[in-house]
Amino acid sequence: MKQKGLYKAALYCRLSQDDGLVGDSSSIQTQKMLLEKYANDNGIIIVDYYIDDGYSGTNFDRPAFQRMIADIDDEKVNMVITKDLSRLGRDYVRTGYYIDFYFKDKDIRYIAINDNVDTLYENNDIAPFKNILNEMYAKDISRKVKTAVRQRLLKGMFIASHPPYGYKRNPYNKNHLVIDEDVVDVVKLIFDLVLSNMGISTIAKELNKRCVPIPSVYKASKGYQCYQTLLDSRKLKYNDDDVEKWSTATVGNILRNQMYVGDMVGNKREIKNYRTGKQIIHTKDEYIVIPNTHEPIISREDFEKVQKQVSNKHRPSKTNHENIFRGILKCANCGRSMTMYHKVLANGKVVWRYRCMGKTIRHGIDTESNIIKYDDIYNVVFKRLKELFNSIKKDDDSFINDLISKNTNLDKEKKLDADKVKIERKLDTINKLIKKLYEDYIEGILTADNYQKLVDEYQKEQVELKERLEEIKKYINKKTNEMDNIIKFKEIANKYLDFKVLTTELVNNLIDHIEIGYVKVINDIQVREINIFYRFIN
Repeated sequence: MKQKGLYKAALYCRLSQDDGLVGDSSSIQTQKMLLEKYANDNGIIIVDYYIDDGYSGTNFDRPAFQRMIADIDDEKVNMVITKDLSRLGRDYVRTGYYIDFYFKDKDIRYIAINDNVDTLYENNDIAPFKNILNEMYAKDISRKVKTAVRQRLLKGMFIASHPPYGYKRNPYNKNHLVIDEDVVDVVKLIFDLVLSNMGISTIAKELNKRCVPIPSVYKASKGYQCYQTLLDSRKLKYNDDDVEKWSTATVGNILRNQMYVGDMVGNKREIKNYRTGKQIIHTKDEYIVIPNTHEPIISREDFEKVQKQVSNKHRPSKTNHENIFRGILKCANCGRSMTMYHKVLANGKVVWRYRCMGKTIRHGIDTESNIIKYDDIYNVVFKRLKELFNSIKKDDDSFINDLISKNTNLDKEKKLDADKVKIERKLDTINKLIKKLYEDYIEGILTADNYQKLVDEYQKEQVELKERLEEIKKYINKKTNEMDNIIKFKEIANKYLDFKVLTTELVNNLIDHIEIGYVKVINDIQVREINIFYRFIN
């Protein structure tokens, strides 16, 4: 046993956002005071404070925790002190590993003051059960937090980390937004410029010309640390001029933000795994929208006009020719979008064409820009859509069944469904086995080496099974989406079955893109490959 003064301690403190929300954990300051007093009372040398503020106990990639581990590896400390076991972690397997294996291997004395755990003495029988309870607590807290957040959102409360550009938190109510007078005119200007028919890229250039700070720079100046960190990281890769420029993406995000009409918009993403913090991005139809929660910056009428303007891929050319294929045509050789232009012939006739704006290197040969007449592509698309719609009108059910049969392998899908059930059962069994192994180790049935060897084998199998399960789920989801998309395509197509002319609306609703190949001469006949890729179906 080391004598007083020979212990060099790492005082570890942790507080997650979830802990703070429910109010069950002490503040960081309180933890520091408790640990400092304990160390001083027992003649323990304090090497450093390791503080993870805002990190979940199920995540062991915390910066201060990893810094502490590094200092342990470097033999800078030989003792770790926490307020209780839950401050070290809430994943009982990982927490048990550090207490029972890592700390022992490194000759580290570990003390959890409030749980009366001290690895120097044989008084740690309660630790495994406390760790299991801590993990159960973490899972329960994750569920409660999700519920609480959703309820607050449904009440129209602002619960995001940072207000959208043009707003700030009400100093008297942090869950309510008020207009930020410093930049509200910039938001209004952006919308006004769109309504005056200025393009998004031109607006970005105009803002840069006026030396208007981009939102991230502005927010960094207001003390938002995450934005300052973001800018600092960017400056490692880009020069200052690049960092501080408006982009079409930044302008577009502002133009599409419904919160500017006074509505609260949430549920854009969700944490699916409380252990890893992994998030999924929700689609627009899954958003939660609560109207009229704060003062609008843009009227609903103007906002809707802007949405139509920025989402409409068709904009009439200066010569007033309809460009129904704008953004749809792609060069099959290089993938570039093809641009509409006109050429005045010697007889004064105007001919409209699409072309790929760059030269493409194919098979080591420089080829001229890909060009196709407007009328030619119009006629091809018109004909193919008519053929497609005729098949729908002839036999609606047959059309759907044919598409489904093309995208379905019943034998494969049945096997994958069965495999999915088997893997899920196997994973459940492995989880129970790992828990049982840990209990056997604590009771002395298993040696440390045997326990670790068996756990490693099971965890390796876990990883392999989870990877396979993820592959199966992705395939099943893909097939489910394909079925849904076939129905969706048919429903949209039904609106245009008897069309007489092609329109921008029809083309954009049904066609994702069209690939235009180069003209080839085969047996003295000019041939051009044109592939239409429909929305929702392959």
